[in-house]
Amino acid sequence: MTTLAVPGYDVWGLLGEGGMSEVWLAKHPVLAVPVIVKTLRRELSATSHEGSSAAGRILSEARLMARVSSPLIVRAIDAGQLPGGGTPYLVQEYVDGLDLAELDRRRRAALGKGLPLWTVCLVMRDVCAALRAAHSAGVVHRDLKPSNVFGAPEAGIRLGDFGIAVATTDRASDCSGTLKFMAPEQLRGMPVARTVDVWGAAATACDLRYGHAPFASVDEILDPTRPPRFPPPRSPAEAYFQELLRGMLARDTNARPVDLAEPFRHFAMLAKAIEPKPLGATRIDEHRLSVSGVEIGFVVGDIADARATAIVQSANFEMKMRSGVGEALRTRGGDEIEAEAMAGGEQPLGSCIRTTAGRLAASHVFHAVAAWNEVSCVGRAFARALLLAEENHASSLAAPALGTGIARVGVEACANAMLRTLRWHLELGGTRLHRITFHLDSPGKLRTFVDVAQEVFGARDVRHVEELDLGLPVALTPPASVAPSGEDPTALAR
Repeated sequence: MTTLAVPGYDVWGLLGEGGMSEVWLAKHPVLAVPVIVKTLRRELSATSHEGSSAAGRILSEARLMARVSSPLIVRAIDAGQLPGGGTPYLVQEYVDGLDLAELDRRRRAALGKGLPLWTVCLVMRDVCAALRAAHSAGVVHRDLKPSNVFGAPEAGIRLGDFGIAVATTDRASDCSGTLKFMAPEQLRGMPVARTVDVWGAAATACDLRYGHAPFASVDEILDPTRPPRFPPPRSPAEAYFQELLRGMLARDTNARPVDLAEPFRHFAMLAKAIEPKPLGATRIDEHRLSVSGVEIGFVVGDIADARATAIVQSANFEMKMRSGVGEALRTRGGDEIEAEAMAGGEQPLGSCIRTTAGRLAASHVFHAVAAWNEVSCVGRAFARALLLAEENHASSLAAPALGTGIARVGVEACANAMLRTLRWHLELGGTRLHRITFHLDSPGKLRTFVDVAQEVFGARDVRHVEELDLGLPVALTPPASVAPSGEDPTALAR
């Protein structure tokens, strides 16, 4: 695996790359906190014209992110230059969840459903709050889109990627951004202000709700007579949502809200008005819950014995199945599972890939690369396992405690990451899963998972429902008054 030397951090490996930059996963060697390191692509030189421009953006991103203090924005932790060459790098907070572009795209493909309106409004409420914090610090994001918004079941919504952000004092006028989310003044190369982010937020909300941006081309964005592409509203709440977006998408910047304060209030009010009831969770028995029709169970035993449509295995980045859960599944299911997994090469942390299941009593194995050396990507990996289950029409899923073996992730941390990810998945609705069973290798892990599930789902013992006082039955005629034994009934009236 290719590595990177960053002063003060242990680097695991490459997570991804863009046009000019690379993104690496690393950790603080003492605190074992996972972080993201962003730097130039290896083939670019910081002294070349192209590399110098990209390097300047990385340093600018670091400075502007550091200005903003908000729990809703991905934090800049550190910045500097790599040894030998002066290539700049930026160290950011790692968010253990998916970006909303991936979440929405995969749900649409697997389930034929977009995100619920209440979810979109909750997300946009937090995005607006994050942008207000940035604007208060004198920073304009300029690149609002679903792929720059991250959802982590434990940490909540985070706005990231300030790669083309600018200070409001700079009056930047370069034509930068992502085409279908850019405001008209951005496309024309005019100086940008906070209203650019108002437009970007509306375009993001439209994409999350309807699966497409409000305008299909540059000509449509610039045409003052072309209305946004909204389907007919299906409810008063949807009509309200669309009217809010129309105001935020006004071509005339003077007709748009001057900042995100007003959209924040509207998204927050709408989200509260249409928020669904909490998940109905009841306890079937000591080790099983029922959550909105999905049975969630916990057992001690070998996951290789599981009977399910799909089995999740705790994989390493090399996809070798020679220890722990992987070895148990390979031994029972056959070497062909490992061979198929390794055929795709090394996989980044947080990924999850599918193979066939060999001789196992399952149709699929989902290989979740969930952790490394105390660094947990359990939430992201399990979210992808659940999406794989939907994509492969799985009705049942068996999963171990991811990352709690060689990777040394704490059992409580693992249980919280997996169960809160599952809760978020079920809250979004539309799942095909009917049964999910966690296979633990000790009674201690079982107790921890059951306790965390009780906290996460707030399950009530189903056996107690009949004992609740649900009100007395209505009598057709009032009963006669009954006096205490030995007393004259008429004395009550006297």
